[in-house]
Amino acid sequence: MRKWVVGATLAVVLVLVLVPVIALYVLRPRIHATLRDRVETVLRTHFESQVEISDFSVSLLPRVHVTITGLVLRHKGRTDIPPLIEVRKVSMDADLESLVRKQPHIAFVQLDGLQIHTPPREPGGEALIHSTDQDLTKKYPVLIDQLVADDAVIVVLRAQPGKPPREFPIHHLQLRDLSFDRPADFQATLTNAVPKGEINATGQFGPWLPEEPSETPAVGKYSFYNADLGMLKGLKGILSSTGGFSGPLDYLKVAGQTDTPDFALRTADHPMALHTDFSAIVDGTNGDTYLNSVTARFLHTTLLVSGKIVDEDRNIKGRTIVLDAVSRDAQVEDLIRLVSKGGQPVMTGAVRLRTKITIPEGNPDLMERLQLLGQFGIGDIQFTNVSTQGKIDTLSRKGQGQPKDLDISNVVSEMKGDFALRDAVVSFSDLHFGVTGAAINLSGTYNLDTEAMDFHGKLKLKAKPSQTTTGMKSFFLKAVDPFFKGKDAGTVLSIKITGTKRNPSFGLDHGGPTPPAEPSPPKGQ
Repeated sequence: MRKWVVGATLAVVLVLVLVPVIALYVLRPRIHATLRDRVETVLRTHFESQVEISDFSVSLLPRVHVTITGLVLRHKGRTDIPPLIEVRKVSMDADLESLVRKQPHIAFVQLDGLQIHTPPREPGGEALIHSTDQDLTKKYPVLIDQLVADDAVIVVLRAQPGKPPREFPIHHLQLRDLSFDRPADFQATLTNAVPKGEINATGQFGPWLPEEPSETPAVGKYSFYNADLGMLKGLKGILSSTGGFSGPLDYLKVAGQTDTPDFALRTADHPMALHTDFSAIVDGTNGDTYLNSVTARFLHTTLLVSGKIVDEDRNIKGRTIVLDAVSRDAQVEDLIRLVSKGGQPVMTGAVRLRTKITIPEGNPDLMERLQLLGQFGIGDIQFTNVSTQGKIDTLSRKGQGQPKDLDISNVVSEMKGDFALRDAVVSFSDLHFGVTGAAINLSGTYNLDTEAMDFHGKLKLKAKPSQTTTGMKSFFLKAVDPFFKGKDAGTVLSIKITGTKRNPSFGLDHGGPTPPAEPSPPKGQ
């Protein structure tokens, strides 16, 4: 009797074990076909794409494991461009029990060799993925616990024939709680192309909005390190940035800060620490950026900036930068160090500045593309070169008619004017320089690369020519006083300043002032 009971018990256990196994084996082809059909239907509907699969295999024990090899999604079946999505291998794991729930549950998905190609799109063209009248949340209520993709790449195809695509490598992407009806937690590590550097981002993405994909919300934080500004011709330095973002993909609000401890321009050899705090709106669908406010600080100077960085000409590589900048607590010696070579700046003083900055798209050196148009004013100027300051002191003494008064020394000056920069040459118009007793009005140019200058204008002295000297010279100059008398000054002379910043030449301009043509505004104004 005992043996019969034991045998019966073992038989029942075997039946309980073998029947599901046999059932699974018998039903395997049906399960295989059902799963493949469900996967293809979801992908075809969601991405409006023709679905190609090289191999689809399913194993049921000890848990359900699906392997898809050679997955290709061709948006609207197009074969004239690379596929919208390519995955070398997709691996999915789930418990059979979780797959038969009202909301199917997939524990893990691994994507190997993921490539996303965004088809070229002209401005104003149709959206990449159109809306669907199907409620995917209700029709396919699947939940993925974790999705991982390593060494993936996003390739942005260009509309212009022969124009190379832009590639954005994603070293690691991890999504948790991925579904059509809720945000998914994400963590991503990717490489920014220009300037090249590593970006780490975490946050939430979704839920995906099939009606308007560009309005899919995202929120998170990012860090951007070791970005080599040297890739931008004309700049030097290693940049890092941290911040946060929130909003729909086509209107992401981004706020953060950047630090570049060794920032420098090509025209200068004075690396300096540059810090910025910024807020901006970024169109995540095309990369256009609109700067609401940027506060840039270096040395003892602060600049307030706003503007945009946009792709205005799709036929030219890069983006156009248009900025409005005004100074606050700025020092002229800081600006000189920023843009010019050499040791000690030629002058010190407080500066007021307002300028339009335009950098058109293209490959040439940034300083060759940089265009400026603005006004400036500098107060309390003192020259750092003793000889130059001595000449300014002498000018003030003579202008006041006291050429021998040595108590007139360390005279402060003021300067203001309009300027324009194009092709690394600064053109000045209505440039006014003044000290007590004297004023100079000039027009001319200064070359940032060669440091050559060419200025012509008028020197006005409060004193008459005979009062600018003493002794016999003063006596003989009285005869010419009437010839140089100005309407509002004792003396008016035509002068010129030529040579270089390091070796300037001052003299009378016997041919009279020859001001350059009025500076033209930067492109787009």
